Amino acid sequence: MFIPATIKADAQPNTQYLDNILTKKNIQSAVYPNFNLETIEQLLGSNRTEDLLETIARQREALALNKDVVLIQGISLTKPYAAELNFSIATTLGAAIIFEVTPEQNLETALRQLKIIITPYKLRYKQPILGFVINQSNLQETPLIDKYKNLFDLQLPLLGIFPYKPESAQNISDIFCIPETNINCSFDFSFVQKFLDRPAAQPVTPPIFKYKLIDLACSANKKIILPEGDEPRTLRAVNICAARGIAQCILLSEKTKIYAACDKLGIKLHEKISIIEPQTVLEKYITPLYEVRRNKGMTPDLARTQLADNVMLGTMMLHLGEVDGLISGAVHTTANTIRPAFQIIKLAPNAKIGSSVFFMCLPEQVVLFADCAINPNPSVEELADIAIQTADTAADFGIPPKVAMLSYSTGTSGTGPSVDKVRAATEIVKTLRPDLAIEGPTQYDAAISKEVAIIKAPNSKIAGEATVFIMPNLDVGNIAYKVVQHNTGIVCVGPMLQGLHKPVNDLSRGCSVDDIVFTIAITAIQALRS
Repeated sequence: MFIPATIKADAQPNTQYLDNILTKKNIQSAVYPNFNLETIEQLLGSNRTEDLLETIARQREALALNKDVVLIQGISLTKPYAAELNFSIATTLGAAIIFEVTPEQNLETALRQLKIIITPYKLRYKQPILGFVINQSNLQETPLIDKYKNLFDLQLPLLGIFPYKPESAQNISDIFCIPETNINCSFDFSFVQKFLDRPAAQPVTPPIFKYKLIDLACSANKKIILPEGDEPRTLRAVNICAARGIAQCILLSEKTKIYAACDKLGIKLHEKISIIEPQTVLEKYITPLYEVRRNKGMTPDLARTQLADNVMLGTMMLHLGEVDGLISGAVHTTANTIRPAFQIIKLAPNAKIGSSVFFMCLPEQVVLFADCAINPNPSVEELADIAIQTADTAADFGIPPKVAMLSYSTGTSGTGPSVDKVRAATEIVKTLRPDLAIEGPTQYDAAISKEVAIIKAPNSKIAGEATVFIMPNLDVGNIAYKVVQHNTGIVCVGPMLQGLHKPVNDLSRGCSVDDIVFTIAITAIQALRS
């Protein structure tokens, strides 16, 4: 991605000419279309930055099919939002970046501005910064570049100097201010091979994760039952899901309560949303529930009593295949939501334990935290099973699993019952699933930061690139996800339950409308694969 570092910098000539030259070098490239500034400003003005980034990610993905390189021109710094938005776009796409400078007065001033622009990237940007180019350079200033680079401590490769030639002005009346032959001889193309040699798996950023999640859920077209059918956030969420085709949502509640809640919210229930009134169907499920639980002391009268709970009623619908997934927890406790699931749906054949996972939408990538909601103190074998389940979940949702078994110690630096348990669980996973990249015990900083990993775990297989974080117990897991969520304001999708025969998911009682929407999408995808 070409990012302007000065007001007059225009990346379009560079992207267009570079595209032509890469093609001649048998490198398949494409140029991302110019950003529609009117659309961008409308979305920013209505606080829909996430929608904008998801759209850009989706368009880039389509453009990248069968291409080695996609060239993207950043937004001109003449726009007040450009610097921040360029950073967000680059982060979303995981783009390697080139800064573009056009001296307005002199080279010294331009490089001083470049120093200011690159500072946040050097501090926070995790993808390659390839270098910078200078457009319309006065050739007499060229010998001064090294002097100014040292003066400003740029520590950034100069990839090209494109002198402005007055004699070519008649040929460049539009945006093309540099002849192609000049770029060809002025540009250092060695960076291209370095770029192509990068690992194929790039971080899955939140906008990419979200749009792929929604697309997959839409294609699944599953029926999802929501026992808390008159809960306000749930009503807003199912309206969004119905409008976007994410799932066939079914509300379990009395119609009068649902419509009264909608009136209070000032919304109209979408026509594609179904309503099932519990009292009209309850009798149908008494015998099936009795049959499932009679060995546990169930009687028909007790079954009738338990089915008065909408969560149990919805769970029976799922058990009988009338719906594909269930979501609850905006009002009910975790125990109220998952107890019927473990009693009726039960574990999948290959699962030793049920567990939970959160998709943590960090700014640079989506990672998974587990277990954060179910198992207070898993045994060695259970911890290993949680790790395997979560790694498989990551892969199912397009996130390459690199598993960090977390503890207060990294490698062999510590001992004690807790760290020994993590070490033993790690060895079990390595034996059962030699295909998984896993490290443990390890501390969080060594798992997430390459710089720390070099010091603490120089031979680590995940080397600061972990995407799956397995907590040693529920205290750590629950505290960790809430600290990250509330201190950063990020979206945490989940908890998603793992290990069940059919998908049941528990919402946090503090969940947002967006949390419910994404949980519905996740449940639909689980149903597709269960």
